[in-house]
Amino acid sequence: MELAGTSAVVTGAGNGIGRAIALALAAEGVNVAVADIEEDAAARVASEAAEHGVGSLAMRVDVVEEDHLRQLADRAWERFGSVELLFNNAGVIHPMKPLVETSASELDWCFGVNVGGVMNGIRVFGPRFVASERACWIVNTGSEHSLGVPHLQAGLYTATKHAVLGLSDVLRRELPEGVGVSVLCPGIVESTLWRATERRHEAYGGAEPGNELGAAAMALGLPAEDIAARALRGVRDEEFFIVTHPHVVEIAEERWRGAEAAFAAQAPRYDGDEQYAADNVLARLSGSA
Repeated sequence: MELAGTSAVVTGAGNGIGRAIALALAAEGVNVAVADIEEDAAARVASEAAEHGVGSLAMRVDVVEEDHLRQLADRAWERFGSVELLFNNAGVIHPMKPLVETSASELDWCFGVNVGGVMNGIRVFGPRFVASERACWIVNTGSEHSLGVPHLQAGLYTATKHAVLGLSDVLRRELPEGVGVSVLCPGIVESTLWRATERRHEAYGGAEPGNELGAAAMALGLPAEDIAARALRGVRDEEFFIVTHPHVVEIAEERWRGAEAAFAAQAPRYDGDEQYAADNVLARLSGSA
């Protein structure tokens, strides 16, 4: 997909990967709407983007609130005339602890932002993209954890990123030709994700200091600018998986080998087994098979 001359919306764009994507887009001649739960951060990034001579706007957006996404879409279309790119990037991570020690409010928070926020973007922007009959693209930020890396002490986060992959895989098959979908799956990146709890609503347990270990680990991560460059290349090349950390292939292969061995031992293929495949069952029910 050609990027120059289009317009984009990026959530969670006040820092880290989102900021890097917004600025990389602006450098490519893309108008950018910068959305973040921290309004001052969004305004700073929008100002930086405007230095590239493109249109920009900043808006405080809590992706858990679908109305915020609708207002963002209205403002972006009003400002730019059209929008062709959506980067569902906003995300949070809960305090490090074993799954058995996590709370219901932490689960609601992680899934509300990381999965619900992506779905709100899909619900708001997807129909507009389809109706526009223009070439459009949606990029959902997953993680290396989407691909099989189990994040010990962050099981809820791992689960949300699996969910983002699942949503994206279905979405790309449901949308019409011309509206593409990618899932961005980075590993450790220089970002302020570790500060997520500092911005947590009272409804989800309230704010608490960020994780110092997470801060130290992310300081050693891949530069966010590298992730942004790969994200834009993935959209240009119309790739579904956008991956960034080469070593993760070993984890993905390990997961597949485990699944393959399980099928070989427990459910080996046999003639006619495809009759139970979901698409074939549905075809029989509809009378098309």
